[in-house]
Amino acid sequence: MRKTALLLALLLLPAVMLTAVFNPAYSDYLFYTLEDYEQDESYLAQAFESASDDSEKSQILWRQSRNVLTQGDNLDEDDKQGRFEKYEEAEALAIESIRLEPNADAYHWKSSAVGRWGQTKGPLNSLSKAPAMLEDVKMVVDTFGYDYTDAWYVLGILYNQLPGWPISFGDTNAAISYMRRSLDTRIQGRGLFLTLFQELSDQLYDRNWDAKKRTKEFDKMKKSYDKETVPSEKMKYYEGAEGADGVPFYSTVPLSRMSDRQEAVMLLRYAEALYKAKANPLESETEKYNEIVARLAEIT
Repeated sequence: MRKTALLLALLLLPAVMLTAVFNPAYSDYLFYTLEDYEQDESYLAQAFESASDDSEKSQILWRQSRNVLTQGDNLDEDDKQGRFEKYEEAEALAIESIRLEPNADAYHWKSSAVGRWGQTKGPLNSLSKAPAMLEDVKMVVDTFGYDYTDAWYVLGILYNQLPGWPISFGDTNAAISYMRRSLDTRIQGRGLFLTLFQELSDQLYDRNWDAKKRTKEFDKMKKSYDKETVPSEKMKYYEGAEGADGVPFYSTVPLSRMSDRQEAVMLLRYAEALYKAKANPLESETEKYNEIVARLAEIT
């Protein structure tokens, strides 16, 4: 399967280059399907040189931001200076994309770059960057109305890692709701999203509600979910969208019949099964799968 995908990419490349027209699907294919960041970087650089207008340049720039940010993520954790530089470059590319043509993806990658920079710098820097990050993600989901799995993931991480009132706006329950929404809006053809399963599992395990507590709280959340209309506010209560009787796609029983920690294990088991069912998984998926196996051994 992997060889077939690579062959297809090689066959497509000459046609893409000959047309001198930017093909966003090809860039996304290199990035998500092959995880060939060097080839994607080269393709985007050439495409930018021949871009026909600002709109096309904007679409190329946020993809360059995406690529550079990922390169930063792949650097050794001890290489903080290298990471800072990549995240700052990714932010600058996203800002330029917005300047040429405001768009949801550029705001998303800008917020992601700022968040990564803050995480690398430490808690105080993360705290200082949080309000600007929040505004950028709200632009994605509220202003542009982009029901985007990556944006909900950023919100889930942001609300989970920040302290709560009065220091900041962190909120464990909102974080879990955002992470559930992220998982439920996964984009087909973009991989297994094992990180989402693991992150939601960890958040649930740490919250540690029993089934009785879940039943009570989910029914309360449903009232708030039904009342709110602004997406970023509404999805704070997504966990209770169907009340305590909601049944997630990875389960055969309703949420009210399991504890947080039971669901945490269920999520990891489902992710483990997804990985095993995939022929020729990506290297990043194998790395995440190994983390999941280790985590399962720890909590079961």
